Amino acid sequence: KNHALIKILLCSLPWLCASAAQAELADRNKPMHIEADSMRYDDINKITNATGRVIGTKGTMVLRADAVEIRQDAQGNSTTVATSNAGNQVFMRQKREGLNEFFEAQANRIERDEKTLITNLIGKVAMRRLVGNTLVDELHGDRLVYNEATEVYSVTSEPGAAVAQPGGVPAGRVRAVIGPAGAGTA
Repeated sequence: KNHALIKILLCSLPWLCASAAQAELADRNKPMHIEADSMRYDDINKITNATGRVIGTKGTMVLRADAVEIRQDAQGNSTTVATSNAGNQVFMRQKREGLNEFFEAQANRIERDEKTLITNLIGKVAMRRLVGNTLVDELHGDRLVYNEATEVYSVTSEPGAAVAQPGGVPAGRVRAVIGPAGAGTA
């Protein structure tokens, strides 16, 4: 049961577009809105670079980072990298399809390949599932890799890390808090 709950927790990690299974389906067809201190678009190479207090929205998805780079291939698939400066973290929030549930994730870096459907969260990863405003599930580690196509993920921690992670996680360990089935639902 715990594996199923963690799997549900991670189903909405997709980056800049909705997961077929869990994220708000309408988000896929929405335009991406980006606000930043500066932006550069290379039309020939299809590369967008936004820097300085970047805020991106696409439907219910909200992204905040210090810098975002989006590369688009000839087929229209995007590879996105969001990074943070020292002391900050990238933040992402998205609604789950048909539910009053949201996923929030923070990391030093988030990478998403739209073609392979693989999302990487790197550095002091924290992810939460909220029902309304109530925290139900929470996960911490150094790296989280999520494959939307296979719905398989892995969370790892740096074994040589000398510093504890956010949420009181001992160095070199990962931690999950998983609410009971039906927690926070009416």
